[in-house]
Amino acid sequence: MQALAVSLGSKPEALDDESRRKLAVAVHAVLEAVREPDQFMMESGAEIVRYVGNGESDEAYRDDAANIWRSMIAAVLAEG
Repeated sequence: MQALAVSLGSKPEALDDESRRKLAVAVHAVLEAVREPDQFMMESGAEIVRYVGNGESDEAYRDDAANIWRSMIAAVLAEG
């Protein structure tokens, strides 16, 4: 949320409660939008996962990468 505030020209510590709430809603909306990885993102993540589970199929690597992505985004969303 701090990065968004700064990108909008605000100092995070100077925001009032309503502004913080609006930024939190915006950040949450962005995270919801990127929750599901596209093909490119899965392929990119699969390159990393390939070194973890040697011998899996290409589809399995993509699925693992997608699940890692979803898990990371879900964790951020759960923090509020």
